[in-house]
Amino acid sequence: MDFCGPYDKYLAEHNQEFLRAPLLAGWEFRQKTTPVAEGVETAGWMSLAKAQDWKLPASIRRELLSNTMVIVITDLDQLIQYVNTPFETMTGYSSQETLGRRPAFLQGEGTSLRARRHLRQGIERQKLVRGQLLNYRKDQTAYLCQIVIRPIVNRQKQVVNFIALEQEVESNGTPIVR
Repeated sequence: MDFCGPYDKYLAEHNQEFLRAPLLAGWEFRQKTTPVAEGVETAGWMSLAKAQDWKLPASIRRELLSNTMVIVITDLDQLIQYVNTPFETMTGYSSQETLGRRPAFLQGEGTSLRARRHLRQGIERQKLVRGQLLNYRKDQTAYLCQIVIRPIVNRQKQVVNFIALEQEVESNGTPIVR
């Protein structure tokens, strides 16, 4: 490395770990960082993608970057690893209250067992599944949610996570825009 003076040498000596790290392209900083799990450093969905070596179709990448749909990412045990800001807005739960829990915590007495079973079977088969669920916000008000759950595969074609794209809808299926 070429240095311009003693100050540059001092910075280089005291920041070696940062100098070895690759530079980020910039779009990574658009993601809000959230804790992934206890004892793990903060990370957005991009860190999950990198750690799990995701192979994402362009359509999912667009949804993740657009931040318009509610997004919930779980591991294979259905523990939530990531939620986005629209999720926090729709449910009233912060990411800190949500991470490490199963999405079922949003369900209640009015949630259809048949709809829950349908979604669970799709997850167990590791296939794309669609459905509607009656969920409950933090303040216990009910809302109807259209859900599409997809498996996320890595480059070795193994399912490593699930992504749920959700949208609040009226009883006739019309999306609610807030």
